[in-house]
Amino acid sequence: MSYRFSICVSAAIVLLGGGCTQVRGRKRIQDANELYRRGKYTEAVALYQEAEALVPNLPTLWLNKGYTCRQLIAPGGKDPESRRAAACALEAFRRLGEVAPGDPRASELTLATWSDIEDYPALESTFLARNRRAPNDVDVVRGLQDVYYRWGKWPEALRWSKRAAALRPDDAEAQYGVGTLVWQILSARGGGSEMATYDPWPHPTPGPGKPAGAASPPATALNDVTGALRVELADQGIAYLEKALARRPRYPEAMTYAGLLWRQKSFAFFADPIAWQGAVDEADAWQQKALLARAGKS
Repeated sequence: MSYRFSICVSAAIVLLGGGCTQVRGRKRIQDANELYRRGKYTEAVALYQEAEALVPNLPTLWLNKGYTCRQLIAPGGKDPESRRAAACALEAFRRLGEVAPGDPRASELTLATWSDIEDYPALESTFLARNRRAPNDVDVVRGLQDVYYRWGKWPEALRWSKRAAALRPDDAEAQYGVGTLVWQILSARGGGSEMATYDPWPHPTPGPGKPAGAASPPATALNDVTGALRVELADQGIAYLEKALARRPRYPEAMTYAGLLWRQKSFAFFADPIAWQGAVDEADAWQQKALLARAGKS
C-alpha cells in the first residue's frame, strides 16, 4: 500500500509540475501579447522566448512570436536588425509548421516574411515548386507574376500573366490583366509624362531668320522599352484587351487601357509624325469609347 501510495504521490507531483509549467508559459505569452498591443515588440519577443522552454508545443506561442518579429522588420528589410527580425519570424513560422502541420498560416506567413525582406529567390523557388505540383492553380501563377514584376524581371512577369489568362480563357478580367500589366511595363520604362507632352510635328521657331523645326524628343534610359519592342508589347497588350472586350463588350476599363496603350505605342513613332498621329488618334478614339460606355451609350 505504501509503495502504491508513493507512486501516486510522485505522479501527482509530476502532473502538478507540468501544470505549473503550462501556467507559467501561458502567463508569459499573455504578458507578451499585452506588450505587443502596446507596441513594445522587442520586449514582447523576449517574453515569448522565455515561454519557449515552458510550452514549446503550443502553436499560439510560435504564431504570436512570428507576428511580433515581423513588426520589427523595416520596409525593404535590408538593415541588419531587420534581417535578424526576419530570421526570428521565419524560425517561429517553421516551428509553427512543425507543431501544427495542418495550419496553413505557417507557409503563408513565411511567404509574407520573404516578401517583407524582398527575398525573391526564396519566393520564386517556393512558387515554382507549387506550380510543378499544381500547374493549373491560377493563384500560384499570379503569385509568380507578382514576384517577377516586383523583382524587376518584367519579361517573366508577362509570361506568367499570359499563363493566367490562358488558364481562364473565358474570363474577361484575366485577359484585361495582361493588358494592364503591359501598360505598367511600358509606362515605367520610357512612358512617362514627358513623353506624353512631346509633339514630333515640326513647328516654326519664333525669331527672324530661324528655320522651322521641332524640339528633340525626351531622352531615354538604358532599361527603357523603345522602338520595335515597344510597338510589339503595346500590340500584345491591346490584343488582350480586345479579347477582354470580346467577352465583355461593355467594359470601359478595358477601353481606357486600350487608349493608354495606343498612347504608349505612339512614343515609338517620334521619328515618324504621321505614324505617331495615327496612334494618338487611336488613343483618343478608345478614350471616347470608354466615356460613352460609362455613360451607357454604347
